[in-house]
This record gives sequence, structure tokens and C-alpha cells, in this order.
Amino acid sequence: MALGKQLVASILSEPLKRSTVKHVKGVFKSRRDHDIVCRLYYHYKIKGLQYERAVEELNHEFYLGETTISQIIMEERDTLEKLKADQADRKYLQKLIPHFNWY
Repeated sequence: MALGKQLVASILSEPLKRSTVKHVKGVFKSRRDHDIVCRLYYHYKIKGLQYERAVEELNHEFYLGETTISQIIMEERDTLEKLKADQADRKYLQKLIPHFNWY
């Protein structure tokens, strides 16, 4: 028991080295917003959920509130219109964003 305690103390007691890389706030926001609109399209158009239920699903998937999701939908209107114009189906969405379950 004491050996494990010593190991953890020796590893974690050293000061953390500062990285010279600065992180840019919101660097993944545009991709996230695009994915949210694609998922909304999937839940609403393909699965046939009502808007409120589709937004609730997005809330669970992305950990965002309804207001934030609504704002994203308004900002990403072009993406939504493109999905509609392309008549996106499950296969189209799977190719576009392969890490989500579209079935």
C-alpha cells in the first residue's frame, strides 16, 4: 500500500510543464454545429420525430440546452437546406459523419 502511495506522490508532486501551444477557443464549434444540424435532420426528417422531441434528443447527445440548439439551427440554416435539397438519407449521412449511429 505504501509503495503505491509513494509512486503516485512522486509522479503527481512534480509541477506540470506548461505547453507552448495556445488553445483557440471554439476551434471545433463549426464542426459541432454542422453535426448538430445533421442530427436534427436525421431525427426530424428520417426518424419522423416531432421538433420538440428531436431537440430533446440533441440535448442528450450534445449536452446543450434548447436555446443553444435553436440558435445553432438558425445559424446553420444553409446546411439544413443543403441536406433537404440533396434529399439526404441514412447512407448519405453515414458517409458525411461516420462516427454517429444513423440506424
